[in-house]
Amino acid sequence: MTLRNYFTGSNFLPMYAYPANVKLSDTITMAAKKRTRRAAASLSMAALLIGLCCFSSSSSPLAPMVDAADPKRFLGTNNHKFWSLRGGSLVDTATNINFDDNLGSLSLYGVGVRKKGPIKVYSVGMYSDESAKSSIASLPKNKSALTTLRKSLKSSKTTTFLLKMNFKVGAEKMADAIAESVDPRTSDKGAVESLKKLIMNGVSAKGAATPGTILQFDCLSDGSVKVSVDGKAVGSASGLSEPFCDVFLDDNGVSPAFRESVVENCCGVASTSSSSATSTATHSSSSHNPIHIIGSLFYHKLKLPKLPYKYNALQPIISEKTLRAHHLKHNAKYIETVNQIVSEGGASLKHLSMEQIVKNKALKESNTVLYNNAAQCWNHLFFFRCMTGSGGGGEPKGLLAKTIRRDFGSFDNLRKEMESSSIKAFGSGWTWLGYDKKEKKLVVSTMTGAGNPLIEGIIPILVIDMWEHAYYLDYQDNRKEYINGFFDRLVNWKYAQQNLKHAMGKGIVPETVHHVSHHGLPLVAALFSANLAKKTAVHMLFQQS
Repeated sequence: MTLRNYFTGSNFLPMYAYPANVKLSDTITMAAKKRTRRAAASLSMAALLIGLCCFSSSSSPLAPMVDAADPKRFLGTNNHKFWSLRGGSLVDTATNINFDDNLGSLSLYGVGVRKKGPIKVYSVGMYSDESAKSSIASLPKNKSALTTLRKSLKSSKTTTFLLKMNFKVGAEKMADAIAESVDPRTSDKGAVESLKKLIMNGVSAKGAATPGTILQFDCLSDGSVKVSVDGKAVGSASGLSEPFCDVFLDDNGVSPAFRESVVENCCGVASTSSSSATSTATHSSSSHNPIHIIGSLFYHKLKLPKLPYKYNALQPIISEKTLRAHHLKHNAKYIETVNQIVSEGGASLKHLSMEQIVKNKALKESNTVLYNNAAQCWNHLFFFRCMTGSGGGGEPKGLLAKTIRRDFGSFDNLRKEMESSSIKAFGSGWTWLGYDKKEKKLVVSTMTGAGNPLIEGIIPILVIDMWEHAYYLDYQDNRKEYINGFFDRLVNWKYAQQNLKHAMGKGIVPETVHHVSHHGLPLVAALFSANLAKKTAVHMLFQQS
């Protein structure tokens, strides 16, 4: 999570990029008409801040707060080319389709929509190793850099293109469309025909390339292209690795938005730190320079976030006394410690987002104090969101209920497993319900200390704080009663379901911790946490085109 969390008060604001084809003055006028003059005045202040950002020099004494895993995700250079972040992934906002930052050991280079007239057929994301990315890191943000990248990719062991369908296309038409794009880029017509048959066979197995279908093309160093559909390998076509890459990267690439995303992401971003503890970098889309960036303005110290409810809202399960001590003393101390370590640690630490710290195994070993305190900040923000003072507890519904029944047999089984895991755990820690993206199932784990499943690639869905300060004043050593109260009266199933949808990639989810777990508009967001009118004005200002 980023510092943005600590500026938006009790409600998270969705992360939007400012569309270049909407005038700021027009948006301010709309805000004034639809809300209040006060909101318009606040937007004027936002305009001032954005102006300061746009005209600030790279030598500004205010260090840019950039996520080491994703320093520049937000604003494209054309009128309608935008990308936004969904924690741990990049969203093509033309289709609302997301791509994870990593695919195994490969890093995401960029994403973009493939259009056929007005129809948004699919979104494409490209993954490869870091060596090819570094070959153009120091080049200016110009599409001519893609020529250098194409040459560098020839020495990469694997370059993968994921095509995620947004529009239903028949198997034959899908195969024809891709083959027609590859054909003019190679003289090997037999290989093109083989590729066409592979695509048609793979897609035919499910009837058609329906929305949600994923076509994967692995361009290998031996020149072949391996084809998979929804994770099932179909076969390989030889001699097409280079021409297939050219379909998306050469001057006539089929997705201009994708090419822009790669340029914005990979050029002009030469790393200032190569330490494995602070650089597990994968970059996705926008600009490393504050002059171009809207999403990551400046480094700010963490501030204690407001709770999404009053201190007495969780009674009688959690007393006001316990919640005040938990939030104002324990949580505040973790934040204070992180701020102190970061302020003394130099620029390399300031370039890390909260979630990137929590996911970083190397940093956990090299800077244990920072890792533990940062993880506790993340864990507490997530835990407080997992409870609600009204309508909480009981059993989940919808997708979450269905997934629980599939993976645990019943909700009662899940509850018993989380209770047993919590009670048996030695010492303090956290009991997590998470989603394993590799196994595609829910899992339960109790992690000691500041443990967080993100470090193992598990997406948190729900958590119970099993540190004594969370329950001891109310229950002493009776953990079971505390856990029962959590499930009976407090658990926020709506929020847990949003987290599951995020983990499964099912649409835009604006309220999860993950969605705001990287840097976005910290200065602007700070101004708009006072009342609904201001928040609505910010939504209007940064709405997607």
